[in-house]
Amino acid sequence: MTDHHVEVMREQLGLTKDVHQLYGVTSERAIESWLNGREDDLVEEILDRYEQCREGHDFMIIEGSQISKHESAMSWKINVDIAKAIGSPVLTISDFSESANTNGELVEEILSRTALNVDQVEGAGLNFIGNIANRVNTKDPKALREALREKVSEKDLPFLGFLPKDDFIASKRLNEVTHQLGAKQLFGTKAIPNNVVVTSAVVATSALKDLFAHLKNYKDGALVITSADRSDVMLGLMASRLPGILPNVSAIVLTNGSYPHSNTQEILQGVEALDKTGLSIPIFSVPEDTFTTADKFTKVTTDILPTSQLKIDRSKQLFDDFVEKENLIGELDEGMVVNRSPKQFQHFLFSKSRSVKRHIVLTEGEDIRVLQAADQVLRQKLSKVTILGNPDDIERHAKSLNLDLSGANIIRTAESDLLDKYVDHYYEKRKHKGVTPESARDAVLEETCFGTMMVEMGDADGMVSGACHTTANTIRPALQLIKTAPNRPIVSSVFFMCLEDGVRIYGDCAVNTDPSAQDLAQIAVTSAESAEAFGLIPKVALLSYATGDSNSGPIIDKVREATKIAQELRPDLDIYGPIQYDAAVDESIAKTKLKAIPSFEQVDGQAKAPLGQPDPNPRLFCVMDLQDQKR
Repeated sequence: MTDHHVEVMREQLGLTKDVHQLYGVTSERAIESWLNGREDDLVEEILDRYEQCREGHDFMIIEGSQISKHESAMSWKINVDIAKAIGSPVLTISDFSESANTNGELVEEILSRTALNVDQVEGAGLNFIGNIANRVNTKDPKALREALREKVSEKDLPFLGFLPKDDFIASKRLNEVTHQLGAKQLFGTKAIPNNVVVTSAVVATSALKDLFAHLKNYKDGALVITSADRSDVMLGLMASRLPGILPNVSAIVLTNGSYPHSNTQEILQGVEALDKTGLSIPIFSVPEDTFTTADKFTKVTTDILPTSQLKIDRSKQLFDDFVEKENLIGELDEGMVVNRSPKQFQHFLFSKSRSVKRHIVLTEGEDIRVLQAADQVLRQKLSKVTILGNPDDIERHAKSLNLDLSGANIIRTAESDLLDKYVDHYYEKRKHKGVTPESARDAVLEETCFGTMMVEMGDADGMVSGACHTTANTIRPALQLIKTAPNRPIVSSVFFMCLEDGVRIYGDCAVNTDPSAQDLAQIAVTSAESAEAFGLIPKVALLSYATGDSNSGPIIDKVREATKIAQELRPDLDIYGPIQYDAAVDESIAKTKLKAIPSFEQVDGQAKAPLGQPDPNPRLFCVMDLQDQKR
């Protein structure tokens, strides 16, 4: 999905990165991945390039794929997948080059196309910024602009303007033609002029007098295609420019990769050195034969290259005149994504894991899901892995499921060389609680405790558990041995939920059943800090059965107090409460329920860390919402 558009943008925006650092993958690569069922690999590769490119930049423009008109369904699906993965809002560009209607008909067609784009983009679960109509064929663009403004205001559609069809931009310039022909310049000015229009191509195979007679029927700008041994054509065309009896030729293209005879070259170089005479004509060479070159010319399309500065300036002028820039900037500002999409979140985790390559212990080797996860972690080289359990059982399951766990360290706790060291440490830390050496050994033999000891003793960086153990059994050893951070008096839990509309964090849904206002505030802050640690920008909502000051009671008053404490603890965070769940996560509901509460624009239906609390009602709504999203 790259072409010279990347080079144009790089030059016009003054970007310093190499051009190869500014695109995702080629169209050929995208098609190949799509046809072979490797869409996930394609998106992952593009995400990787995107993350590299975004470093050091505040704003990203992503040009979607345009594989071909015949593959529009494929292009659309690829673009949707990429936009979802990146979490990007979508701006559509509709082509109206083949719509030759009156302004009244154009208004209806443009607004109809815009409404259709709204349905398609939002139906795909994406944030739609608006639509711009391109190459609109109108004789009176100013009148069309006013008519569209009036209708758009009536219908409240996200239409952001248009670019009229323009003969200047549609013209074929010499620099564009030679670029598409793959021509090498032999003679003429060093820089290929971008102000020379190519109107047609003439194949010079006949006698010079017949060529001259033929050229009289053409306008200025003809491109002459001939063989390199036709010195008479080259010199004759130069001579014809002096009296001006023939239309000006834009350039001469020599075929078969050949050069003119040395004597002819001397004359051409002499004319080029005396360019004040006005006789010099740019001369190029192409490797193909005359017929193939003439056929390639028929396929040359109008274009904008980095060297097409006149066209670029004209495009900017049309943009200023006919695109609603203030509306576009406003929509961009509202549509800017401040959080990671589920695909981005996963990519962030995987990239971070590969870069630091930590050691993770999995305590539940008897669970098939854990073994499947270990296989994926090892295949993608995300971390070092230790699995606790019976090696024979684990190997048998791996073989039956075709899993490759050869890279994992599998430990039966009772046979581990680390056991005695862990037992001694556990005993020393817990003997004040009445633990004996014997009970310490019994405790450490249990996989969850053994895994916790690995982390405690620095033999592993992290532990994953809870697939087939209760929350209490999972966190109890950590509470007994590792304990909480000095400034965090309680332990809480969060769930990262990768949903269609983004990543949300739910907490505390497993540990604290009846937290105080102070506890709730701490949970809010630590949940937000967890979000930040995982590369997310948190907007925190403390949930209850009512919103704002609309109700009162022991539970909602506690949430109201907790909100104030949390805001004092972290005044830099967007924190709001009490608030009902639907208003916390749905912007349209939020605008209805909270239009009279200015401070709510801190969260405004975009909560990324909504927090559960003792009242069962918000928890029930959370469950119902997740079930709806799953459907």
